[in-house]
Amino acid sequence: MNLTLTAVILLFGLLQSIIIIFLIVRNRNWRQLPNILLIALLLVVGFSLVPTFLGHAGLVAHYGFLRFLPLNLVIFVFPLLYLYIKSVFGNGHELRRKSSFHLVVPILFAVYHIFIWVGTLNISPDLKAEWASGFGYFEVQFAYKVVLLFFVFGYGISSFLEVRKEQAIPLTKQTHKYRQWVVYLLLFFLIGVLFELTAALLGTIYGYWKSSPLDNWLGFPLTMAVKIYNGVLLYGISLVGYLTYTNFKQKRSSVDKEGLQKQIRHVLTNMETEKPYLSQHFSLATFSRQLQMTPNALSNLLNSHLNISFNDFANRFRVDEVKERLKSDAYGNFTIESIAMDAGFKSKTTFYRAFYKFTSQTPKAYYDEISRKKKVS
Repeated sequence: MNLTLTAVILLFGLLQSIIIIFLIVRNRNWRQLPNILLIALLLVVGFSLVPTFLGHAGLVAHYGFLRFLPLNLVIFVFPLLYLYIKSVFGNGHELRRKSSFHLVVPILFAVYHIFIWVGTLNISPDLKAEWASGFGYFEVQFAYKVVLLFFVFGYGISSFLEVRKEQAIPLTKQTHKYRQWVVYLLLFFLIGVLFELTAALLGTIYGYWKSSPLDNWLGFPLTMAVKIYNGVLLYGISLVGYLTYTNFKQKRSSVDKEGLQKQIRHVLTNMETEKPYLSQHFSLATFSRQLQMTPNALSNLLNSHLNISFNDFANRFRVDEVKERLKSDAYGNFTIESIAMDAGFKSKTTFYRAFYKFTSQTPKAYYDEISRKKKVS
């Protein structure tokens, strides 16, 4: 193994991401969606450095099975980054099932690269490239770069818009710090991917290692510079991201019982007196700002200490509000659905599902029951 300075930098970035992933799993609730997506981001960028490290360390030349190793996963970066930002700044930390469609195209490319790698395992090194070419390898690589370019701008713009959605609302010092880190993360990823695409484009135009007059600085050195940048970027993302994010996570051991109960009372009192859930725009982000908490701290409080997700927490109060209004004569001329919408529910389906979940009755059955009781009394 030839551990040059470049190989060491790449290895250092990869090891750093592994260490941070271990710390996330050990010290935080890694099952929370933002943590899962952050781990996925670190893995994707880290794995993408492995083929370059293996080649620069001289291992690919000695071990043929390392050629075409399907670890170039850069195309996953921006969809994952978009979902990560959406999970933090969006409505709660829950993403809908359709969000998985953002990863369909990257997964298809990954499956193709796995097919190529497996197919070349038993082929001699001299014939591997020819075999892969027979299955459109170079054409797919071109399509990969085109799709990646669209992803960079499409998901990059969408991610910035997700961050900007909250800018009109006053921020706490910690929230401002976290948003700044997310913006820097977007910018550095954007530069890194554009850097890599530029290197690939110049290689296509000038033909690396084909006696181009510009090959001395557009060929191998530029490719290595791109990978070194990604290695340093991975180190920065893992370290700064972890340190910034932990400021937003209150460790259970650091919160005394009295302080914890005070927080819970503060949340419940606000819900009961201010009734913010009546707004259809009520979200984890807006409620956490109202309470002067971070979204992560509020989500952790609800999940870990009240054993309820934010959406269920809000809908439970809405269901109770609907029940009280159905009992009141003041709402006698209103339909059940209109009462539900006025209580903050966004759709009839969500209302009926939530009502049955918390009462084991349909709204109509509940209304008929209280109507019978009124007649008897």
